[in-house]
Amino acid sequence: MSKNNITNMQGNAKLPLPYRNIIDTYYFPIKVIGWILFSIYSFIAFYKLVIDRLVNVVVLLKGDYSIGDLGLFDYSSWRLTTNFVPFETILRYINYSHYFNWDIVLINLLGNLLIFTPMGFLLPLLSKKFRKAWSVIGLGFLSSLAVETIQFIFTVGSADIDDLILNTMGAWLGFIAYKSILITPRK
Repeated sequence: MSKNNITNMQGNAKLPLPYRNIIDTYYFPIKVIGWILFSIYSFIAFYKLVIDRLVNVVVLLKGDYSIGDLGLFDYSSWRLTTNFVPFETILRYINYSHYFNWDIVLINLLGNLLIFTPMGFLLPLLSKKFRKAWSVIGLGFLSSLAVETIQFIFTVGSADIDDLILNTMGAWLGFIAYKSILITPRK
């Protein structure tokens, strides 16, 4: 089996890493472990963003509650839980940060930025299809759009365009981190 070497920014076939021989020797097991780690990351991210919130609603459904009582699929208050104005939530957290607990600001802003960063970093390492910025940014955007759409449809969490922007930026930052390991220092 031929080895698929990671190319650097100059187009050379070898990635300048101190452990190049180990990577070349164990390329297939490293790639399998990488895909396993990416799958675990993807499941955890999707679980925390969507499934966990849906499970909390469904567990309540086992009592004497109906779907209408729980507010599932109830769009009467969608204006309170949905933001379609870009940067409105981000600017609100920045401008009125003294009214919010810092943990809320960090979780909402930094958390949304960092949750898609592993996607932008791992995918180019694992697949040649994602070694262009537009492909990673596009997948980050589509993945975040899917999460926000599910949150809107099932009325769990809050569908926010700022989350979409921050998630996409997070994927882009992960891609920048991937590109930064390819830059060889000049001697």
